Amino acid sequence: MKQSLRGPVLYTAIRDYIKQYILEHDLKPGDSLPPEGQLVEDLGVGRSSVREAVKSLQSVGIVDVRQGDGLYVRELNFDPMLEAFLFGMQFDPDTLAELLQIRIWLEVAVIGDAVEHIGTDEITKLEALLATWEQRIQAGEEYSDLDESFHEIIYGVLDNQSLMKLFSAFWISFTSLENEITHDPDPEAVISFHRSILEAIKTRDPGLVRKQLSQHFDHIKERVKHYLMLSSVER
Repeated sequence: MKQSLRGPVLYTAIRDYIKQYILEHDLKPGDSLPPEGQLVEDLGVGRSSVREAVKSLQSVGIVDVRQGDGLYVRELNFDPMLEAFLFGMQFDPDTLAELLQIRIWLEVAVIGDAVEHIGTDEITKLEALLATWEQRIQAGEEYSDLDESFHEIIYGVLDNQSLMKLFSAFWISFTSLENEITHDPDPEAVISFHRSILEAIKTRDPGLVRKQLSQHFDHIKERVKHYLMLSSVER
């Protein structure tokens, strides 16, 4: 490899080799990869070229580098996408509204399938969560983690980890703003929306659930709109 390739082409070839190694050896998340020294020897390339390729794979969430312990395969993740989301919202605040719209499209599209799969266990969990949520509101405590958990319980029944990781990336992006979008001035209204969603789920009527879900998102859209208006004034 070293004799025939140079520069960026060599770096790309090493990246491709490591990815192909993972696939050919059917490695799973947490499985170890050949150590850096072995890659240098096997490929006949410089240590700096291997390190550059490994760092690149680490940045896109494919490889986990554990200092003093070696290289490992990472589980599927959307870390690079999350980083792009966070930067995008700082670079162009309108990105926030666009990401919210994508989240709405996804949730509205899959809620019907979720309603079909939700059982009594999930409904019990949702009811218990809302009870805890109400207690936190009365005590003036933070409840955003319960908001996230509410949606996780609903869509978790679909058993689609990629979807859940994508929702998580959206959630982290929104909560990173630390403003009125994540700190609603009317917490009772927020929990009321979620109660109405749960009651609609109990009817097993996907249309009614979509309606309640849309009303919830309309509330969030208004808060995002207000935030973007304030941001434009500050700029």
